[in-house]
Amino acid sequence: MKKIYQLEGVRGFGALLVFVCHFQIVFYPAFYDRILGHLTPRLPGNISRFMVYMIDMSINGNMFLHIFWALSAYVLLKKYFENNTRGETLPASSIKRYVRLMIPCTVSVFFSYFLFKFGLIYVRGIHVHVLQQNLYAIPPSIIHSIKTSFWNNLFDYDYFNSYNGPLWTIQREFMGSIFCFGLFGVIGKAKRRSILYVVLFCCVFALKMFWLNSFLFGYFLADYDFSDENRNGKLYQWAQAVNRFATNYQMATLAIFVFVFVAFKSYLYKHPDDLDMVNCILSFLVIFISLRLDAVNRLAGIKAFTWLGRVSFGLYVLHWPFMCAYTSWFYLSFPHTWFNMIFLFASTLGACLLMAKLFYKYVDLVSIKVSSQVASYFSNSPLQPLSRISLQKASLLVIGGACLQLFI
Repeated sequence: MKKIYQLEGVRGFGALLVFVCHFQIVFYPAFYDRILGHLTPRLPGNISRFMVYMIDMSINGNMFLHIFWALSAYVLLKKYFENNTRGETLPASSIKRYVRLMIPCTVSVFFSYFLFKFGLIYVRGIHVHVLQQNLYAIPPSIIHSIKTSFWNNLFDYDYFNSYNGPLWTIQREFMGSIFCFGLFGVIGKAKRRSILYVVLFCCVFALKMFWLNSFLFGYFLADYDFSDENRNGKLYQWAQAVNRFATNYQMATLAIFVFVFVAFKSYLYKHPDDLDMVNCILSFLVIFISLRLDAVNRLAGIKAFTWLGRVSFGLYVLHWPFMCAYTSWFYLSFPHTWFNMIFLFASTLGACLLMAKLFYKYVDLVSIKVSSQVASYFSNSPLQPLSRISLQKASLLVIGGACLQLFI
């Protein structure tokens, strides 16, 4: 399947901002107070606080998690919507997804375990009130590491018994992928599936499962972009009109996006509990314009960002254990001068990018190859999918299992 390189750039930029967000929360919690102190003498208090809040919301890692989930659905479903007769079976794709996520997560868990085992975790000595402080409260255990790697990370994640906090997203990544596979097996390319999409999205939205809404956004967009069927309905015609406007009036589209982005983030200023709801909607808009606006395409297609996209998985799963070890040790050992903090940030980022590059070569690519080989054993043939009846039965089991896990 041909890669969509501008989306790699979006993924890479998002992974970098997640890194920055985590560094700021733990090692520079006074960052926004410093900005506020600089702005307050120059601007009215309410405007200063609002500007600081907008900066915080703009680099908040939560939105990019929703972008990651929407991107996953978009890329995973692409091959099914653009191809009717060739490709993996859905059950094989589900198994492939498990292996693809399990191998990198296992490496990151054991990386954390060995750091913890040899007494190199120092983050609990930093007195900052964030959820990450609850990590590493249990003794290091090889059995627990194995169980976490093969089961908990993907099926039953327990934050307070984890060695790597950011892996909480992997369970949602896996369950969302399985849900999308099952949904395609049940609905497929039915003629009136747009109605089912609206009903399903509203139900999930009402349940406040906004992370799953992000997957559904990616699913719907993959259907619109890659399916040649069902292009005569009203919903498709409306979507086509929006697409034509975005393509023909790119500067106006970008201005509208900026306005909507600021409006939604401003809404959060008064309603902070709706963070996930707002970010799942913005994640769809980010992916939509990334595929259609030339300026954004060129920006996201910069080699530095596409390279970050390739190594983003390694950067995501390795940065937190490294921060809990080296970064925390340095923070506790040296004065917090401007020079030391800049050096700490640069050295942490540099080391994490180096590890991510090695991780991509020796873990990520291996997991892709192994997962494809494992999936081939669960297909009727390398190219032909299951029959429609068998596919629907298998997909019902898959989507049923995913729903059971989601609602327990």
